[in-house]
Amino acid sequence: MPATLRPSSTSVSPQGTPLTSVLIQLVFMVACGQMAQTIFVPALPMIGQALHADGGDLQAIMAAYLLAYGLLQFVYGPVSDRIGRRIPLLVGIALSIVGALLAAHVNSVDALIAASALQGAGTAAAGALSRSIPRDHYTGPRLMQFNSYVSMAVVFLPLIAPFIGSLTAETFGWRAVYYTQAGFSLGVLLMLTLTLKESLPVERREKRSVFQAYALVLRHRAFRGYTLGLIATFAGIAAFEAIAGVLYGQYLQLSPFWVSVWFVAPIPGYLVGAWIAGKSSRIKRLLNRGIALLGAGATIMLIPGLFGEVVGWTLLLGSVLFFCGAGMMFPTLTSAALEPFPGQAGIAGALLGGLQNFGAGLAALTMAMLPIYGQLSIGLLCMVMVFLVVLALNYARMSEDHTGHDMHAQI
Repeated sequence: MPATLRPSSTSVSPQGTPLTSVLIQLVFMVACGQMAQTIFVPALPMIGQALHADGGDLQAIMAAYLLAYGLLQFVYGPVSDRIGRRIPLLVGIALSIVGALLAAHVNSVDALIAASALQGAGTAAAGALSRSIPRDHYTGPRLMQFNSYVSMAVVFLPLIAPFIGSLTAETFGWRAVYYTQAGFSLGVLLMLTLTLKESLPVERREKRSVFQAYALVLRHRAFRGYTLGLIATFAGIAAFEAIAGVLYGQYLQLSPFWVSVWFVAPIPGYLVGAWIAGKSSRIKRLLNRGIALLGAGATIMLIPGLFGEVVGWTLLLGSVLFFCGAGMMFPTLTSAALEPFPGQAGIAGALLGGLQNFGAGLAALTMAMLPIYGQLSIGLLCMVMVFLVVLALNYARMSEDHTGHDMHAQI
């Protein structure tokens, strides 16, 4: 295979589905989970007052959602490998609608926590299968292109949802936020019911037991390497988000408005990186540039920290570069990890999603538990993550199992 991969010019997938239709379906699938994760955040003060909940109870609402969202992906993945993608996806979204409607009618915070967990258990189907369905349709550069679009949606949609939640809560009350989520998910469910075709043919479905299929994927050296690279990159982003508000608010004394502005400022960098990944056909060069941007961003954040300083513009510039590099790495490494598993894409996608969320949670927990040494904390942790990415890719490149695959032969 030449060093340059040329995207296919066809406008339909091998299953005969128009590319635009697949992309629209994927974006709305992702939207169900991403909106449910953040749309209620602006309404938390209202929820606390109405249900007499304290700060710990309100944090438990998000925790219950994320826990169910992460764990259930490990169920939807193998199930979808055995029976196809369509039924688990539709059942999951329907389950999330039930959870949202129950959340809108609760009278206690414990009931709301349970309803949030039910929502997460439902949207986990979209989280897992948003990685698997593109692999059913595409390989090579087309797969990377679609993963770049999905990656952009994953980052962009949580920024929109709080604005929708804030407007809805202020106008109609906090319960209307969950009605809004239920209505949106219902619309997505109807669209997918009418338009979504089964993407995993019967002849490609997994016949092994779940444990055998998981073992097959986890034994794959390159998969482990690419997954570790994704975890490290995602952990760097999660760590920055965990400490950025403290650095901007307490150290730099920015107003709440400017804290929020600076907090979301790196997101365009991520979108640019993912867009470049979708347009690029030189995968090795793309990965090298992604690592270079990650390293440059971490270095810019680290240097002032070494001298005990917190410098706003270095945090801003460093985070933008780091996020841009992450935007390049995510779709590329996701595609490379899924490429060898046409029959186990559900399990592989569930592992990618679940382990990324677990790694991000560990990074955020680490930042919360360790003493904060100003800018040094985030700069040092991001630099460690960059070294882990480099080690992970070198580990993956040592695999002798991928030389026959177009994408991996270049990496």
